[in-house]
Amino acid sequence: MSISGRCYPYGRLAKAMFVLLLASLSHLLAIFPTNVDGFQLNRNSYCNDFPRRLQEPRHTTVTGSSLSLSPADLQVISPSYQLAIGTLALGSAFGLPNSPLKNKITPFLAGIPLLLFGLFIAFQTTTLRFTFSDSNFSLVKSDLTTTGENLVVGGENSWSYKSFVNYDFFPSRSFPILVYFKETQTPEEMWNTGPGEQANSPEAIAKGAKPGQVHFFPAIGNVEQMAKQFEKNSCAKI
Repeated sequence: MSISGRCYPYGRLAKAMFVLLLASLSHLLAIFPTNVDGFQLNRNSYCNDFPRRLQEPRHTTVTGSSLSLSPADLQVISPSYQLAIGTLALGSAFGLPNSPLKNKITPFLAGIPLLLFGLFIAFQTTTLRFTFSDSNFSLVKSDLTTTGENLVVGGENSWSYKSFVNYDFFPSRSFPILVYFKETQTPEEMWNTGPGEQANSPEAIAKGAKPGQVHFFPAIGNVEQMAKQFEKNSCAKI
């Protein structure tokens, strides 16, 4: 699946948005858990999500949600409502009179779910933040307290830059729907859980993929700011 960027047919764009947003819904429902990924991206890269702590590697202990970070210690990415607005607009288009996307069933099968999902994305955009410290990329609440333990692989939603083996924006940096990366901080026995089996298959590795835990998030933060921070902190990229 790819998007050329310029004249993407409206119907195909709607389909791509619908599939990608539904794919990311399972992450959002668990405050962005991992391992709901694994489909192939451009140039054999793979979707990427996020595992571990806020300031220290693997065995940092956090009591409840008391851990907070000083803004002076990290770069907080500005929220971006573009994805939420686009999802709401797309959902509306499935029910608008004379819309090329409307028929008797699309308002119920696509319009209403997308509208609800757009509101959910807007809520998450308001309540969550991506941050960059001297050593880690993290997902935290808007007040900079921890989001708690990752529901799938455990540990804080924070990942060392040194553990990155790939990152990118899908379908493109100029038209971001998903932010993804792949890392080796998660224990290796978890890497092939669910769709990770495809992302780490011998075929994927032969095509240039690097072994690791794959992750993806909806683009609820300013992608240009994130890209500059990934580059600044020398995160590995295929």
